[in-house]
Amino acid sequence: MTATEETIAGVLEGTMEALSHFDLERLLTLEERMMLLARSEKSMNISPSLLESRNRLGRALEETRCNLDVLQRLRSRKGEDLWER
Repeated sequence: MTATEETIAGVLEGTMEALSHFDLERLLTLEERMMLLARSEKSMNISPSLLESRNRLGRALEETRCNLDVLQRLRSRKGEDLWER
């Protein structure tokens, strides 16, 4: 694994950890790190393990989005009434 791939793997792992802890500050730091890396790298071959990590993060983000949508619908329908009592 190249240094760039190791960096990306670390960012992906860090992102999953930050998401699980609702750590917005860490997510913003990781985003900045990836933006810098994207500017410095022209192209690279991505290993299968790195692709799997990216796919795992994608699935986690999709599930998180779905869960947040459900919570938002609950809040907008009845949830606010429950909290106002």
